[in-house]
Amino acid sequence: MLRKEGKTFRDIGLIKEKFTSRAFILGVVTALTWVAFMQFVYIPSIKYFFEVPDYTEYNFIKSSMTRLIMTVFAAIVIGGFYEEIVFRGYIQNVFEKRIFKGFSPLIIMFLTSLLFGLYHVQQDIFAVIAAFMGGLYWVILYKRFGSLWIPIISHALFDTITLILIYKGVFGSITY
Repeated sequence: MLRKEGKTFRDIGLIKEKFTSRAFILGVVTALTWVAFMQFVYIPSIKYFFEVPDYTEYNFIKSSMTRLIMTVFAAIVIGGFYEEIVFRGYIQNVFEKRIFKGFSPLIIMFLTSLLFGLYHVQQDIFAVIAAFMGGLYWVILYKRFGSLWIPIISHALFDTITLILIYKGVFGSITY
């Protein structure tokens, strides 16, 4: 789509010069923050208020380091790069510059994040809500810093840490 429009990845915020040590550190810190929020706030809250089925989608990695490594690689490519480029980079920009031009940036951020949440509907409603909140988190990072690198690193590392926690059998195991 970018090529068809005569644009490049630079036009959506994927700028080589913005891949800096600062961007990397911000990506790491924000990923750790998001993991902590999910593990210590979101998951315990939904488990307190709702009957939540066990999350089993990634159980296949629990018994195999090879499967974990392959899944982490796929998560980095799909979650970190693909999803951030498509949702925060492309869709967010199309909404802002064409479809919802003149609307409040907050409404557009909300809509992009809602689409991102619905993109995860194959999981369950709690994953859709978590993805929606993650979408808001990563779009705020994107808008705040003007670079896709920070949400790409943050999202990729979040997915990596989450998969390792699933592999270790401790993802979402914190209850109150």
